[in-house]
This record gives sequence, structure tokens and C-alpha cells, in this order.
Amino acid sequence: MGSIRISVYGLCATLAAVATHAEVFTFEPVASNLDRLTTIASTPFYPGNLFVAEQPGRIRLIEYGVLRAAPFLDITDRTRSSGFEQGLTGVALSPAFPANPYIYVHYIRLDQSSRIARFRLLPGPLLAADPASEIELLSLSQPHPTHNCNEVRFGPDGYLYIGCGDGGPPFTPVHDPQSLTELYGKILRIDVNNIPVGQAYGIPADNPFVGTVGARPEIWALGLRNPYRFSFDAANGDLWLADVGQSLWEEINHVPAGTANGVNFGWNRMEGAHCYPNPGCDTTGLWLPAIEYDHNQGCAVVGGLRLRNAFHASLEGRYVYADFCSNTVYAAASSDELSWTSLPLGQSPKPPTGFGIGADGQLYLGTYGVGTASLYRLVLIDLIFGDGFGK
Repeated sequence: MGSIRISVYGLCATLAAVATHAEVFTFEPVASNLDRLTTIASTPFYPGNLFVAEQPGRIRLIEYGVLRAAPFLDITDRTRSSGFEQGLTGVALSPAFPANPYIYVHYIRLDQSSRIARFRLLPGPLLAADPASEIELLSLSQPHPTHNCNEVRFGPDGYLYIGCGDGGPPFTPVHDPQSLTELYGKILRIDVNNIPVGQAYGIPADNPFVGTVGARPEIWALGLRNPYRFSFDAANGDLWLADVGQSLWEEINHVPAGTANGVNFGWNRMEGAHCYPNPGCDTTGLWLPAIEYDHNQGCAVVGGLRLRNAFHASLEGRYVYADFCSNTVYAAASSDELSWTSLPLGQSPKPPTGFGIGADGQLYLGTYGVGTASLYRLVLIDLIFGDGFGK
């Protein structure tokens, strides 16, 4: 494994050695012959079900390990997925689902815009969403078929968080991820429960730029290139955010709950913990990654999850993530919540695209493939971790 650089909220150090390890997990197929899986969702109210998104515009339902033939939601008629990064890429169930019967998604429209939309469950015994119930919350034109909006997740505060990339193209993005007048390169935070009359959503009063002249009030954090995946720690509400790098570095950011809103992750002044494109930039006020690795090790980080109540006790408290190009799945751990050490869990059989947790704590991995994608469950073979996990 190549070297992994660890940043302790601004102080970077290269690991002198990697602890003894072995590839201890295998990947057991749960469903196959799917089309470009992007995201996986679950809810304790349907403990045997997984909601799995396919890039062309379908949400499929895995019921107790069996793929249901009829999609949970099919919006292929309005989804553009011809570009490698386009399509249906984000799904979030309402926290009170199904009592609150709404599903929130991000997809690329036929006109190439990013769209955040809400759908409602169909009445009746079949668990399915009504494609005709769509209500648009937000639309953002995309100048290039890369670095779109992607992840949608509810935070522990009940607000909906949306990750939007800088819009591309790579190396010469049209939009400025540092500008508060634009939604590109940002994490947005909106209220979908308390909506003012005539508006599509509300703005949380403590969003950091509410009242700032010229700033978009939806902005919660800035300075991102392509935050394809982020998640919240179920135990303490910490944010874990992976930002896909440009030329040299992939990064994962850990932002503890309670950190003042308005974090600036540094792009396009920094790539990972390094000034971009030239050394010597001003890093004042920028949030540096907890974990980074260079392009000798991979080329596109796929953010994952901090595991809590894990099915495999050996992974309890670990942050699991992957790289799309190397197919390697990692687990990161820390003895002090500051310095993180990553070790490989195994090699995904296909390029990984996203992680999900079942109601029983089992860890699932979605993969890429045009009609050949698979959903896998991680299965423990053996456990050989040394001191690198703080034990």
C-alpha cells in the first residue's frame, strides 16, 4: 500500500510505517446485473430492505436479500445519464419514513441541470414511490458533465444537506467554489419541513451566511471540488466528507459536531493539505483533511461511513472508505480522534461507488458497471490488525 498522509486539523505527517495487516474481508454478492449503482439507503422501519439507486434513474429494492423486479422508483424518462458522472446519484429517505412518506433525490435532468426533488410514497400495500408526485426543490445548471451535485443526506439536526461540486470542467472550472454568490463547490443545508409560503424550502436560521449581503443563504460549507460522498456519524453527529482530488491528492475531512458553521475546505486554493497549483498559498482559516493519499495509490476517493453498532465488532468505530480506481476498501481508526491510520480491508471485485448500512449493522458496497454492477455484502474471513488501530 502506498503511503497515507494524516492531517491533524492542519498538521500533516507521513506515517513512518503501516501496521501489520491482512486482507480480511471478502465481498459476497447480494444482487447482480444492475446498472451503475450510486447510493444505498435503509430505514429501521423496513429492517429487511435496502434502497439501491441505479444511475439511469431507478431506485431498486432489495427485500431480505432478494432484488425485487419492480423498481421502487423509476424516473429514467427524465434522467440524463450519458455522462460518466451523470444520472441519479443521491437518495435520502425522510428520517421519519414512512410516517413522513417522502423520498429526496438528486439527479441530472435531460437539460444537464442538477435537480433536487421530492417524491411521495404511493398509497396501497406495494412499497413504491409515485414518479408523478415529483416536486422540484432546487435546480442548478451544470456547465460540464462532471463535478455535479450528488449526495443528499439528512443531518442529525433534521435538515437536508446537499453536496455540490464545482461544476467542472476539470483543471479549469467555470465557477468559483470560494464565491458565496454561487452554489457550486459547496455543501448546502435546507429545511424541508418548515417551508415559508411560496418557497420550495426553508433556510435554517443558523446557516453561516444568512444575512451576508450577496451570499446564497443555502451555503453551509464551501471550498469543494467534487464531494461525491459524505455522511454523518450516527453516534455523535460528526461530518465525514470525501472530496475527489484534481492532479495529486485525494482527501477525507472529519468535522466534529459543534464546529462553527461555514467551514472552508480550501479548494481551489488547496488540493488536500497542499497549496494548489503552486506552493506558498495562504492557508489561514482553511480546514485541512484528516486523511489524504496520493495518486500513486488511487485516483478517486469514495467516501463511506463511520461504523456504529457494526455487524462485525472488529469494525466498530472505524471509518470505511474506498478508491474507485484501485478498488481498495480501507478502514481508518484513531486512538485520539485526531490522527487517523488507514489499513486495507480487501479488494472490491468491481470499482466501488458507495457504501450503505443495513438495519442489522451489516456493511454493503455498491459498484460500477453498465448492466454489470453488483451489490456486495462485506463478509469477515479473518482479523489480523496490528497496533495501527490503536489496540
